Amino acid sequence: MSLHAIAYASEARADLQTTDLDRLLGDATTFNRVAGVTGVLMFDGSRFLQYLEGPEDGIDSVFQRIVNARSHGQMRVLCRAPVAERAFPRWSMGTRRIDADQLVQIVDAAWPGFLLGSGGFERLRQAWTGADGELEPAAVALGS
Repeated sequence: MSLHAIAYASEARADLQTTDLDRLLGDATTFNRVAGVTGVLMFDGSRFLQYLEGPEDGIDSVFQRIVNARSHGQMRVLCRAPVAERAFPRWSMGTRRIDADQLVQIVDAAWPGFLLGSGGFERLRQAWTGADGELEPAAVALGS
């Protein structure tokens, strides 16, 4: 089975509440697990940055839900491409708060694909791993 990935950024709805985020994350985790999709979601308080990976049909179904979600708008797809292996195999929906400036640096970087060591994807991985370099640290809740 070939794997695909997509990364996008979007603006959170102005009236998005903590309870909305909690519900969104719970629903996404369940749906992603069923679709065979893993990935991470970062949030700076007003913008989302998400990376998803999995079988192409799973990515398509998850991404269609994301496009139709009322929790955000002004979506910008950063990259969509095949990948050789999963970067976040154990996260059906890993979540983490991110500094606004760091999110902008990731989004504004070049996205030539999902190659390690270059562009926005490498910056996303570095933001996720933090100072200790651990690929899958304990996630923190975005809402509560």
